[in-house]
Amino acid sequence: MHNDFMAFVNDDDTARIIRVWADRQSFPAEAVQSGGPELFTSMLDFDAPPKFALVDFDKQEQPVQLAARLVSLCGPSCRLVAMGSANDVTLFRGMLGAGMADYLVKPITPEALTQTLLAATRGTSTTGGEIKDSKNIIFIGVRGGVGASALATNLAWTLSHRSKIKCALLDLDLQYGTSALAMDIEPGHGLRDVLSSPQRVDGLMIAGALVTESDTLGILSAEEPLDEIVHIDPTAIMALLKEMRITHQAIIIDMPKYLLPTQKRLLATAQEIVLVTEMSLVGIRDTLRIRSTLKNLGITARVTQVATKIGPTRPAAVDEQTFTKGTQASLDFIVPDDHKAMVASSNSGKMLDAIAPSSPVTLAIHKLAEHLMGSNGDEANPKKNKKSNSSLMALLFKVFVKGASKK
Repeated sequence: MHNDFMAFVNDDDTARIIRVWADRQSFPAEAVQSGGPELFTSMLDFDAPPKFALVDFDKQEQPVQLAARLVSLCGPSCRLVAMGSANDVTLFRGMLGAGMADYLVKPITPEALTQTLLAATRGTSTTGGEIKDSKNIIFIGVRGGVGASALATNLAWTLSHRSKIKCALLDLDLQYGTSALAMDIEPGHGLRDVLSSPQRVDGLMIAGALVTESDTLGILSAEEPLDEIVHIDPTAIMALLKEMRITHQAIIIDMPKYLLPTQKRLLATAQEIVLVTEMSLVGIRDTLRIRSTLKNLGITARVTQVATKIGPTRPAAVDEQTFTKGTQASLDFIVPDDHKAMVASSNSGKMLDAIAPSSPVTLAIHKLAEHLMGSNGDEANPKKNKKSNSSLMALLFKVFVKGASKK
């Protein structure tokens, strides 16, 4: 029995779909078994239940009674989802009444599986307390040097200090990460152990690795030796996030793009993914490739596209229309270049919001924070934000790009 996920399926077509999806989430092929509730029950005689299980109730004479028995055998630590061919409201309600988290009607789609897994992992904690609503926001730089880490770090600081949101910053570049250095603090010494030992992850272990910048901001980062191979276990990250979202309203994750193939489950937990790019032909290519990868993985998070380092002395290599056409997606934000403020921030170990609150870069970060978290604690209104973001982009593009062309 796999510790995190198992599926027990009666028909080959559904099993094939779930196996493809499970592979994309980095689950082993053996996690999908040919068989229904009976097979699951027999395996429970020898192994502990997984954290999440899909069970096919087709061809069962008393599916609701079987579901209730499985719920009783597995206990509260296992989230169970039923599936079947019958599109019956009475059966659906019966399954929920028996303790199932959801009921999926065949044919199953990868998108439905991702949403169901995500909903199940946001359920009630096994300690009896309710897990607070928390956002996982992943930053990915499509190219090196585009400023994704700087944006993630400054956003975390702005959310925690300006918006008073309890926030954690997780830097997954364990050898070259800059989050702690940017804030002029010493990185912790336990993150590598946390991310390589899923069975040991608990609140005490996380507290030992977390460096507190303020009452509302904690940093998880490392500076591991460059001559060693550092392993990041996907299951350990899931355990880490599960513990952290009990006490944090937002978890900002700085994720190097080379981790894309190994962190599919992490991507599936995100509500927001921010792609940071440069406006160039190479930026178009790599943005398009990453967006295509996210789509192929069935990721349901909202993707925000941000272009950086554009100003009078650094005009964009391609215009906005060309970039939008090439990436098949519009730019949500253009963060202007402010070399003086960025240098001052880097050299002082202070965030932009602290030393240059009126800088165009800082103001753009404020807008990005509102877009990702919602104004005044509410969820962002996509239509409203799209309009305000477009206005901001038009203004910044006009001032910093077109002005450079005239010069």
